[in-house]
Amino acid sequence: MRTRQPLLLLIWRRLIRRRSLASQVGAVGMLVGAGIASLAWWHGGLTVPIWLAMGLTGVLSALAGAGVAHRAMLAQRRIMHVAQTLRSPLASDGLDVPLVDASADALQLSAALRRMVMAMRKRRKQLEALNDMLTNRLQARTHELSTLQDLSIGLASQTDVRSLVDEALLALERTLSYSSASLWAREQLAEQGRVVLMGYRTGSATEGALTKDLTGMRLSRSNLSQYEHIESKRQPVIDNNVQHSFWSWLMDRVIDDARTSALYRHSRSWMALPLQFRDDVLGVIRVDHQDPDYFDEARMRLLTAVGSQTALAMRHAKLAEQSRELAVMAERNRIARDLHDAVSQTLFAANVMAGTLFKALQGQADPQVQAQAAKAQSLERLTQGALAEMRLLMLELRPDALQRMSLGELLKQAVDALLGRGDIRITARIAPRDGLSEATRMQLYRITQEALSNVARHSGASELVVRWVVRGPDQALLCIHDNGCGFDPAVTKAGHFGLENMQSRAREIGAELTLDSAPGQGTALCVQIGEPFDAN
Repeated sequence: MRTRQPLLLLIWRRLIRRRSLASQVGAVGMLVGAGIASLAWWHGGLTVPIWLAMGLTGVLSALAGAGVAHRAMLAQRRIMHVAQTLRSPLASDGLDVPLVDASADALQLSAALRRMVMAMRKRRKQLEALNDMLTNRLQARTHELSTLQDLSIGLASQTDVRSLVDEALLALERTLSYSSASLWAREQLAEQGRVVLMGYRTGSATEGALTKDLTGMRLSRSNLSQYEHIESKRQPVIDNNVQHSFWSWLMDRVIDDARTSALYRHSRSWMALPLQFRDDVLGVIRVDHQDPDYFDEARMRLLTAVGSQTALAMRHAKLAEQSRELAVMAERNRIARDLHDAVSQTLFAANVMAGTLFKALQGQADPQVQAQAAKAQSLERLTQGALAEMRLLMLELRPDALQRMSLGELLKQAVDALLGRGDIRITARIAPRDGLSEATRMQLYRITQEALSNVARHSGASELVVRWVVRGPDQALLCIHDNGCGFDPAVTKAGHFGLENMQSRAREIGAELTLDSAPGQGTALCVQIGEPFDAN
């Protein structure tokens, strides 16, 4: 049950307490005056001296004003105490300015102070967050610059292209997380070379999916088209929302089973950019991540910087390799000139002398003279074979001259060199012109070298037939047949890779190599270019 409150207390709480200090003092004076007048009226017949009434009124007014001032002082001290506490660096963020309701002025002051404190705390938190963000950016930027500096030092110490690739991908690993990072380039950095994987590194999400080394393997058709697009446009490509579907995976496995596709099956975002030095594109570096929207402006900037450093280092490595090749070529040319001017001339003179001696002794009836004539003939054959081998050696020392010769001329040199190795009769049917590309001629020549070397070392043949028939630039046939001991092609010998190398060379030029041999039945090796035809 609610208790009845005195009228004055009710008036104070409802009408006066929440007013300003001046209003409170005035209200208290009015209440005191009204109380005295009421008292005089109540005691109507009581005569009170006027000075006593005024004194009493003053005292009561002073006491009331003192009470109100004391309350204001207590409220002010409370606010000051809280303000001093908030100034301390150890003040808790949960400490707020209390709302002091001693008067309207105190209430407004404490509310304003509370709002100011809350605003300052909000601003301080914003500044702290901004400071943390700037600190993190500064640390990231410092780390990036340190990585680029280490990359520059590491790349400067490398001259091999594959070592450069490993160094660049390792630098990326120090600053970026990725599912895979790979670098694609054309073989030997040639403009028309086949695009292969020069190097790669994988993250934990991709590493388990790879069962063998992928270095040197080709791209899938889709990735090859992306490479050619980047190479031609010379602009980076970013896909931050890669969509994988079962049908795309199935088509990739059925139509184009490139093993390198395993690097990108967990990718949800990727970025690729050309490794460009001036107008030359030396390769394409690609970074994949398992999360979408991974490549922001900062990562793009870092990857671009790494790509620029890598392109510059690859260019220097290419120039260094060309310089070494020029030095080797100059040395080979010097050796070839010395062989031509000294050893070759001596062999030629010995061959002429042996031929002259054989002609002088030929036809004599004396058995001893006939024996000497046979030796002179053998000497002539040996020096002729040595001359042919010397010409081949000088051609090998000068690859530019070797590549300019037709296959017919190269085959004739190889056959002449084989004639001087022993008593073997060779029947050669060699087309003088072929119209084939330089790469095709060189591969066919290397196959012939391997086959003739096997005949000389292993076959024990007395007869050899070499045929080189050309029907057009895309249709030709090379056959080498001997009557030697033969062998079983199904039986492989450890350490012997001649047949495998010949098969590999034939595949590279799109030719078909067939081998027909059996123990005691000789060996027939044929390389068919284009559609088969009757070479007889």
